[in-house]
Amino acid sequence: MRGRTSRKDGAHATFHVSTEGRDAWSGKLASPKAGGSDGPFATLTRARDAVRELKASGELREPATVMVRGGKYFLDRPLALAAEDSGSRERPMTYTAYPGETPILSGGKAVTGWERYKGRIMRCELPWARGGKSRSRQLFCNGVRMRRARWPKFEPDNPLYGGWALMEGPAFEGATSAFRYKPGAFRHRWAKPTEGEVSYYGYVGWVMSTVPIGAVHEEARLIVLTHSGWQFDVAPWHIPCPFQPGNRFYVENLLEELDQPGEWCFDSEEARLYFWPPEGSPDKGEVVAPVLECLIDMVGAAHVVISGFTLTETADGDNFHRDGMEGCGAMHPRPGWRYCGEAVRIKDCEGCTIERNVFQAVGGNAVYLEGRNHRNVVRHNEIAGAGACGVCLAGTQVRSPFANEVSDNHIHHCGAFNKYAAGIFSATGTGNVLSHNLIEHLPHHAINLSNSPHGRNIVEYNEIRHVCEEVADNGAINCWMEEPAEWQAERCGHVIRFNVIADVMGCGVLDGEVAASNAFPTSGIYLDNYTSNCFVHGNLLLRCTTTGIMVHGGKNNVIEGNIIVDCGENIRFQDYVSGLEYWNGMRGFMSGNHVLRNIFQQTDPAAVVLCLHAFTDRSVARCDENVIFQPAGSYALRHDTQAPEEEPITTLTRWRALGYDANSVVADPLFVDLEHDDYRLSPQSPALELGFVPFDVGRVGPRRGQAAR
Repeated sequence: MRGRTSRKDGAHATFHVSTEGRDAWSGKLASPKAGGSDGPFATLTRARDAVRELKASGELREPATVMVRGGKYFLDRPLALAAEDSGSRERPMTYTAYPGETPILSGGKAVTGWERYKGRIMRCELPWARGGKSRSRQLFCNGVRMRRARWPKFEPDNPLYGGWALMEGPAFEGATSAFRYKPGAFRHRWAKPTEGEVSYYGYVGWVMSTVPIGAVHEEARLIVLTHSGWQFDVAPWHIPCPFQPGNRFYVENLLEELDQPGEWCFDSEEARLYFWPPEGSPDKGEVVAPVLECLIDMVGAAHVVISGFTLTETADGDNFHRDGMEGCGAMHPRPGWRYCGEAVRIKDCEGCTIERNVFQAVGGNAVYLEGRNHRNVVRHNEIAGAGACGVCLAGTQVRSPFANEVSDNHIHHCGAFNKYAAGIFSATGTGNVLSHNLIEHLPHHAINLSNSPHGRNIVEYNEIRHVCEEVADNGAINCWMEEPAEWQAERCGHVIRFNVIADVMGCGVLDGEVAASNAFPTSGIYLDNYTSNCFVHGNLLLRCTTTGIMVHGGKNNVIEGNIIVDCGENIRFQDYVSGLEYWNGMRGFMSGNHVLRNIFQQTDPAAVVLCLHAFTDRSVARCDENVIFQPAGSYALRHDTQAPEEEPITTLTRWRALGYDANSVVADPLFVDLEHDDYRLSPQSPALELGFVPFDVGRVGPRRGQAAR
């Protein structure tokens, strides 16, 4: 009887953690006991160890739960969970917020010991940062990310496209790490220019890089960087992006430019932090400098639940993915660069759940699924202001994520530092479901399926708005499959269905002096570089700057049942790369694409129905039974023919004469309320007669108050 009682009462499957706790206590109580003899633990690591001890003793007979009280926890190391911390499908191990309270996990250290430096600027030393070139790009005051001192100044009324200086040009033709600035660009002579960093849009604005200054030559108006920035990924080469006239840039982290409340800079040589507090004194609030790159590190764990936390104030880094990952494109590790980290790392895990958390201004990625992860779920989280991506799924062709679910999340304003980022970035994997997310206000893609060498993923019921705001050549949903031809034959395509994509802006940061740079299209759905075998169905695409759906060199894609409204082009077929050395064997690959039962409506008289580049009679197998409507009545096509003797296809009549859209209807599709974005069809719509199947837009986006499937 004694042993049976011990197993029932002694299991104590619930432990508590509190900012008022002590790791020497039992953790069985939610609050300290009067007199201080017992109470909750002080750290998550101690609670984890208590669960381990209980499992090792054989006393655990029910799911274990660690309940964390409200308050802020400054972690000195990540919570590491391994195989020994696993639960089971029926009995998961759960780390969760105490009911009605919000525990905050911080990767930073509180900064104290301030002294007045000059005027309202305060100064203190950071002993832990001494002895190296620390390039932290973050400081927090009362939980809000402050802005590094910069010139030209940040423009609050024009945060994306204001506050830039202009390059006169590269230091020499083709230069990738030195440029010349225009006369009068800077108002100060800098005492320590090598403490500064330059943030700039290189080449034609495909990405922004932030690189330390190596030297400044004022007489020649040259800034020399310590290394080149972002590089093209043209395997097996990584070619640095060159500078060109009109590229925009600003300089950060120089003391002479610190002249506004909320600004700061850090002198790594002297390990001194300078800060102009927004409230006048740092004593009026909490100032935190990030230290940890990761808060929760799960490796080999199974059936663990992380729920109800706010995760914040982690360190930042450069724009690349973890070492050894494949399919990530132009984001490979490089010597001297520092990986940005992630708030939650999930490596080789099964059946784990990350739900109902808030990721607030983490320095790198919010959640990173690395390696052979399967059947994990990331749902009902808010991810705001991440320095890089919201959720990443990455691995190799051998060990890649499969059958994971990323659903019902609100992901917004990410890519704060690394602009080549996405709300959801999937480099490799198969059978993953990315669904019912609200993704908005991002510099680049909302969802990037990347250069996955295999796998059919499902992207459905996502609401995507105001993305592709800062860099060029992109799409709200983007993927590319640019491996050599022999890799293509057996590749599965993705299913992209029932998504609402609206107000995809395109690049807006390029200077007028480089007008041609803005020619790179921005699409709602971008099937780039030989993306093939995709099923693109039932999507609503509204006001995409250049193109609704782009097919770049791919084959056997089915584009069916979509509504495309007020895009510069409805669909574009193009091939700009097959003549290049790496893809020379891909000539003629683009073939067998189908465009069926879509609705195209455009109010701009300059809009074109279709854009055709390098088009042949093999490119499109069938285009028919569509509803096409332009109130202005232009109905023009754009055909960039590659053969001078070929008659360009510029009219709908000429297109139909080739056998396309023979059964399509040129007529008003009869939306219920176009002016208020109600794209339901009236019963008399000609699209219904052609077999168009409406989908329920009300199902799109996060399902509030409801668990994901």
